[in-house]
Amino acid sequence: KKKCRSVPNCIISENVSDMQKSHAVIFNDVNLPGKIPQRAKNQLWIFHGMETVHFIRKPSKHWDDQFNFTMSFRKHSDIVRPYGKIVRREKEIKRNYTEVFRKKKHGGVWMSGHCPVPSKRKALAQEIGKHMHVDLFGRCGARPCGTASTMLSDCLKTVSRDYKFYFSFENTICPDYTTEKLFNIYLYDLEIIPVVNGPANAAEYLPKGTFINALDFSSASELAKKLKEIGASEEKYTHYLKEKDKYYDAGNAEVFSDAMCQLCNKLAGTSMNPNGNNSKGNSENYWTRLMKNNC
Repeated sequence: KKKCRSVPNCIISENVSDMQKSHAVIFNDVNLPGKIPQRAKNQLWIFHGMETVHFIRKPSKHWDDQFNFTMSFRKHSDIVRPYGKIVRREKEIKRNYTEVFRKKKHGGVWMSGHCPVPSKRKALAQEIGKHMHVDLFGRCGARPCGTASTMLSDCLKTVSRDYKFYFSFENTICPDYTTEKLFNIYLYDLEIIPVVNGPANAAEYLPKGTFINALDFSSASELAKKLKEIGASEEKYTHYLKEKDKYYDAGNAEVFSDAMCQLCNKLAGTSMNPNGNNSKGNSENYWTRLMKNNC
């Protein structure tokens, strides 16, 4: 059990035996029970989904009027839970940026194990590769790089030393949708410039000057031209690195805590249910609200 500092009497539990005495229950899209469980009086139910409309598991129709709130990476969700949280450092990292730049021998790198996806990210990486050096790791490329989390972080550290640009391409281009692929660059303080394939509003939550957005360019060739220009100049390249090093990712534990405190504050507010009916949910449909302008 954990507590939220802003609402000290709000306790978060993962013990199913606490369900009937809880004011709110969070249901994950991936493990919704087939049968709707008994609901305690005035209890609020929250639908939690962290994928885009293409990959999220939509509940069956009998769940339609059960949920009061939504929780997801989308900013318009009732409770916002992004994949990461970028924070300004109080004390900057000390690096020998000239040495970092001189060690880099390759251009771009992309790593993925899921190839046929809506964003067509492999095609984008290959198209960029027609105009500059790009290596593809994982099942979508020709080079292995490990799959376990510890191996992946080691892999990231290795490629960040040798490559100038890390292609953090998502499976879907949707507002607010940026996953751990990108946030890991900030979490591990990696010495590489991230290149994202969107979304268009990425600069709303990622510091400007610390990443490059492919959507800002008219074509893959124009993007590659810009990357080569930056990669050829120690001054331009290290400027991006220095900007990125002013920030770090707070980590999943803090992101989770923030989301839980949002929920605790809602429960502590004057109106527990936005529709004045604490015993049933509002679908308006909760699915429509969650997927609003999703992609």
